[in-house]
Amino acid sequence: MALVYPFRGIRYNKETIGDFQKVVTQPYDKMTPSMQDEYYRCSPFNVARITLNLENRTNPETRYPDAGSIFLKWIAEKVLLQDSLPAMYAYYQEYAFEGQTRLQKGFISLLDLKNSESGIIPHENTLAAPKQDRLRLLRSIEANEDLIYLLYSDDRLTVNRIMDESISGRPAEIEVKDEYGAVHRVWAITDPETLRKMQDSMRSQRLFIADGHHRFETSINFMNECREKGWEPAGLESFDKRMVTCFNSVDGVTILPTHRMIRDLPEFDPGTFLRKIEDHFEAEPVSSASALWEKMKKGQRDNVFGFYPATLRKFYFLRLRKNVEVDRRLDVSVLHSLLLERLLGIDESKLASQAHLDYMRERDLCIQLVDEGKYQAAFFLNPTTAEQVQQIASRGERMPQKSTDFFPKLLAGLIFMQMKIAKQ
Repeated sequence: MALVYPFRGIRYNKETIGDFQKVVTQPYDKMTPSMQDEYYRCSPFNVARITLNLENRTNPETRYPDAGSIFLKWIAEKVLLQDSLPAMYAYYQEYAFEGQTRLQKGFISLLDLKNSESGIIPHENTLAAPKQDRLRLLRSIEANEDLIYLLYSDDRLTVNRIMDESISGRPAEIEVKDEYGAVHRVWAITDPETLRKMQDSMRSQRLFIADGHHRFETSINFMNECREKGWEPAGLESFDKRMVTCFNSVDGVTILPTHRMIRDLPEFDPGTFLRKIEDHFEAEPVSSASALWEKMKKGQRDNVFGFYPATLRKFYFLRLRKNVEVDRRLDVSVLHSLLLERLLGIDESKLASQAHLDYMRERDLCIQLVDEGKYQAAFFLNPTTAEQVQQIASRGERMPQKSTDFFPKLLAGLIFMQMKIAKQ
């Protein structure tokens, strides 16, 4: 059962910030140092100063005192204003993908964390360090400044129809275009009857975490921490809720692959590795990156991968042999269990400590960094489907971390939720 609630969101004061484009960002875990610097240059009110303050760069173990003080200062100086009425916020994303224009329709609400375990289904394993980092930030700001991406499946598209009717003829209250060309539009829905219909429609839904596993687990951890201290919620917006965005997967969502980058692996030799995998994979050299992408696309129904090692500077198309006994349901699981762990020795403990492996979306950047000698090799994957995500999660199983990359990302800074807490 999915319990979602309207809330009095906190939004940027347009009279103060001028252009929403200059204050919102990609999620913290997609923010490179160069992006962080650019966000800081864009505006003194950019949300990066909260969600990934520069104090993180100088001290990875920071408790984010600057982020916390900035957030309170912006509220005091009316840079951020709280809405007068509870709302759910229609959040529509329009973007181009593979030559077509797509539209994803979601809504921002609060999710009841107290009863979440019965209705919220994760699909990925998580890492310890990001959860500790997000917990330190949450302790400092006692607020949500970004969103968790949730999926549900409703063939009737009930909530989408309700939102379409509610916002019909109304200009978006927030409209921005992100770095990747996606247009993000937000409308506040405040009519009590409309909100009730949306809540009622969602009660029977099972929610799957698409993006934001670390933030979701951190919210649960923070709620438990607050309870242990004897703190109590002092309003609807508090530590027992989490700001989320829900999208109907039946209406279509886009998932990109996240590629694996190998670094600092002792005695790694690509030629030896290719000979070592012969019993498990067919390895075929291909002439170019574009030729590799084409072969991978045609092999989407099989367990296929791309491999690009630094010392050889050649592209290889890898296909799992039919006689290999391994769980074949997901390419990313085959990659982790067979190629990374069994053949390269990068096991769960090394993944958890973030040793030897980095994750990257852009294929061209992967190639560039290998060519520059910053990585020993790149492994390329096809994308996981939304159906696979939900099937795996429904069985109570977890995928390796970074198994999915939902696109477009949900921008940070569109809406804030400040927690009301009675502290004893």
